[in-house]
Amino acid sequence: MELKKPEVAVDILVIKNNQVLLGLLSKKWLMNGIQVYGVPGRDVRCNEKISDTVKRNIQDDIGCTVISYKIFSVNASHAFNEHYINIGVVVEIDGKLQNLNPEDWERWDWFDLSDIPINIFPSAKNAINCYLNKTVCISE
Repeated sequence: MELKKPEVAVDILVIKNNQVLLGLLSKKWLMNGIQVYGVPGRDVRCNEKISDTVKRNIQDDIGCTVISYKIFSVNASHAFNEHYINIGVVVEIDGKLQNLNPEDWERWDWFDLSDIPINIFPSAKNAINCYLNKTVCISE
């Protein structure tokens, strides 16, 4: 039996004016029958620098350019019977926000950091909690 290895992904927090950018995931990503919010980010490709992953995902999902980024957390996620190691990254962006991937995202909204919705994708929740609590890891 072949052992399956965890994948690696980035969870990108776009923070501006004490608000975080969250996308409402499409119905193909329902969790327990409920639509959830997530943050930009996906798999790190083989031989890809983390900075390149972050830039690619921001460009692909919202059409913006990354000005700066900082890694702030590492967590484990087990959603959809998958095992991921998620790298939390906070970014500063430039450009007009667009929804370039409507197959995965219905819309993008800004939420005050003190009023985050409860229906949130687990890895995004971990990243936001780490950011708010200034911790590096909250799940293993």
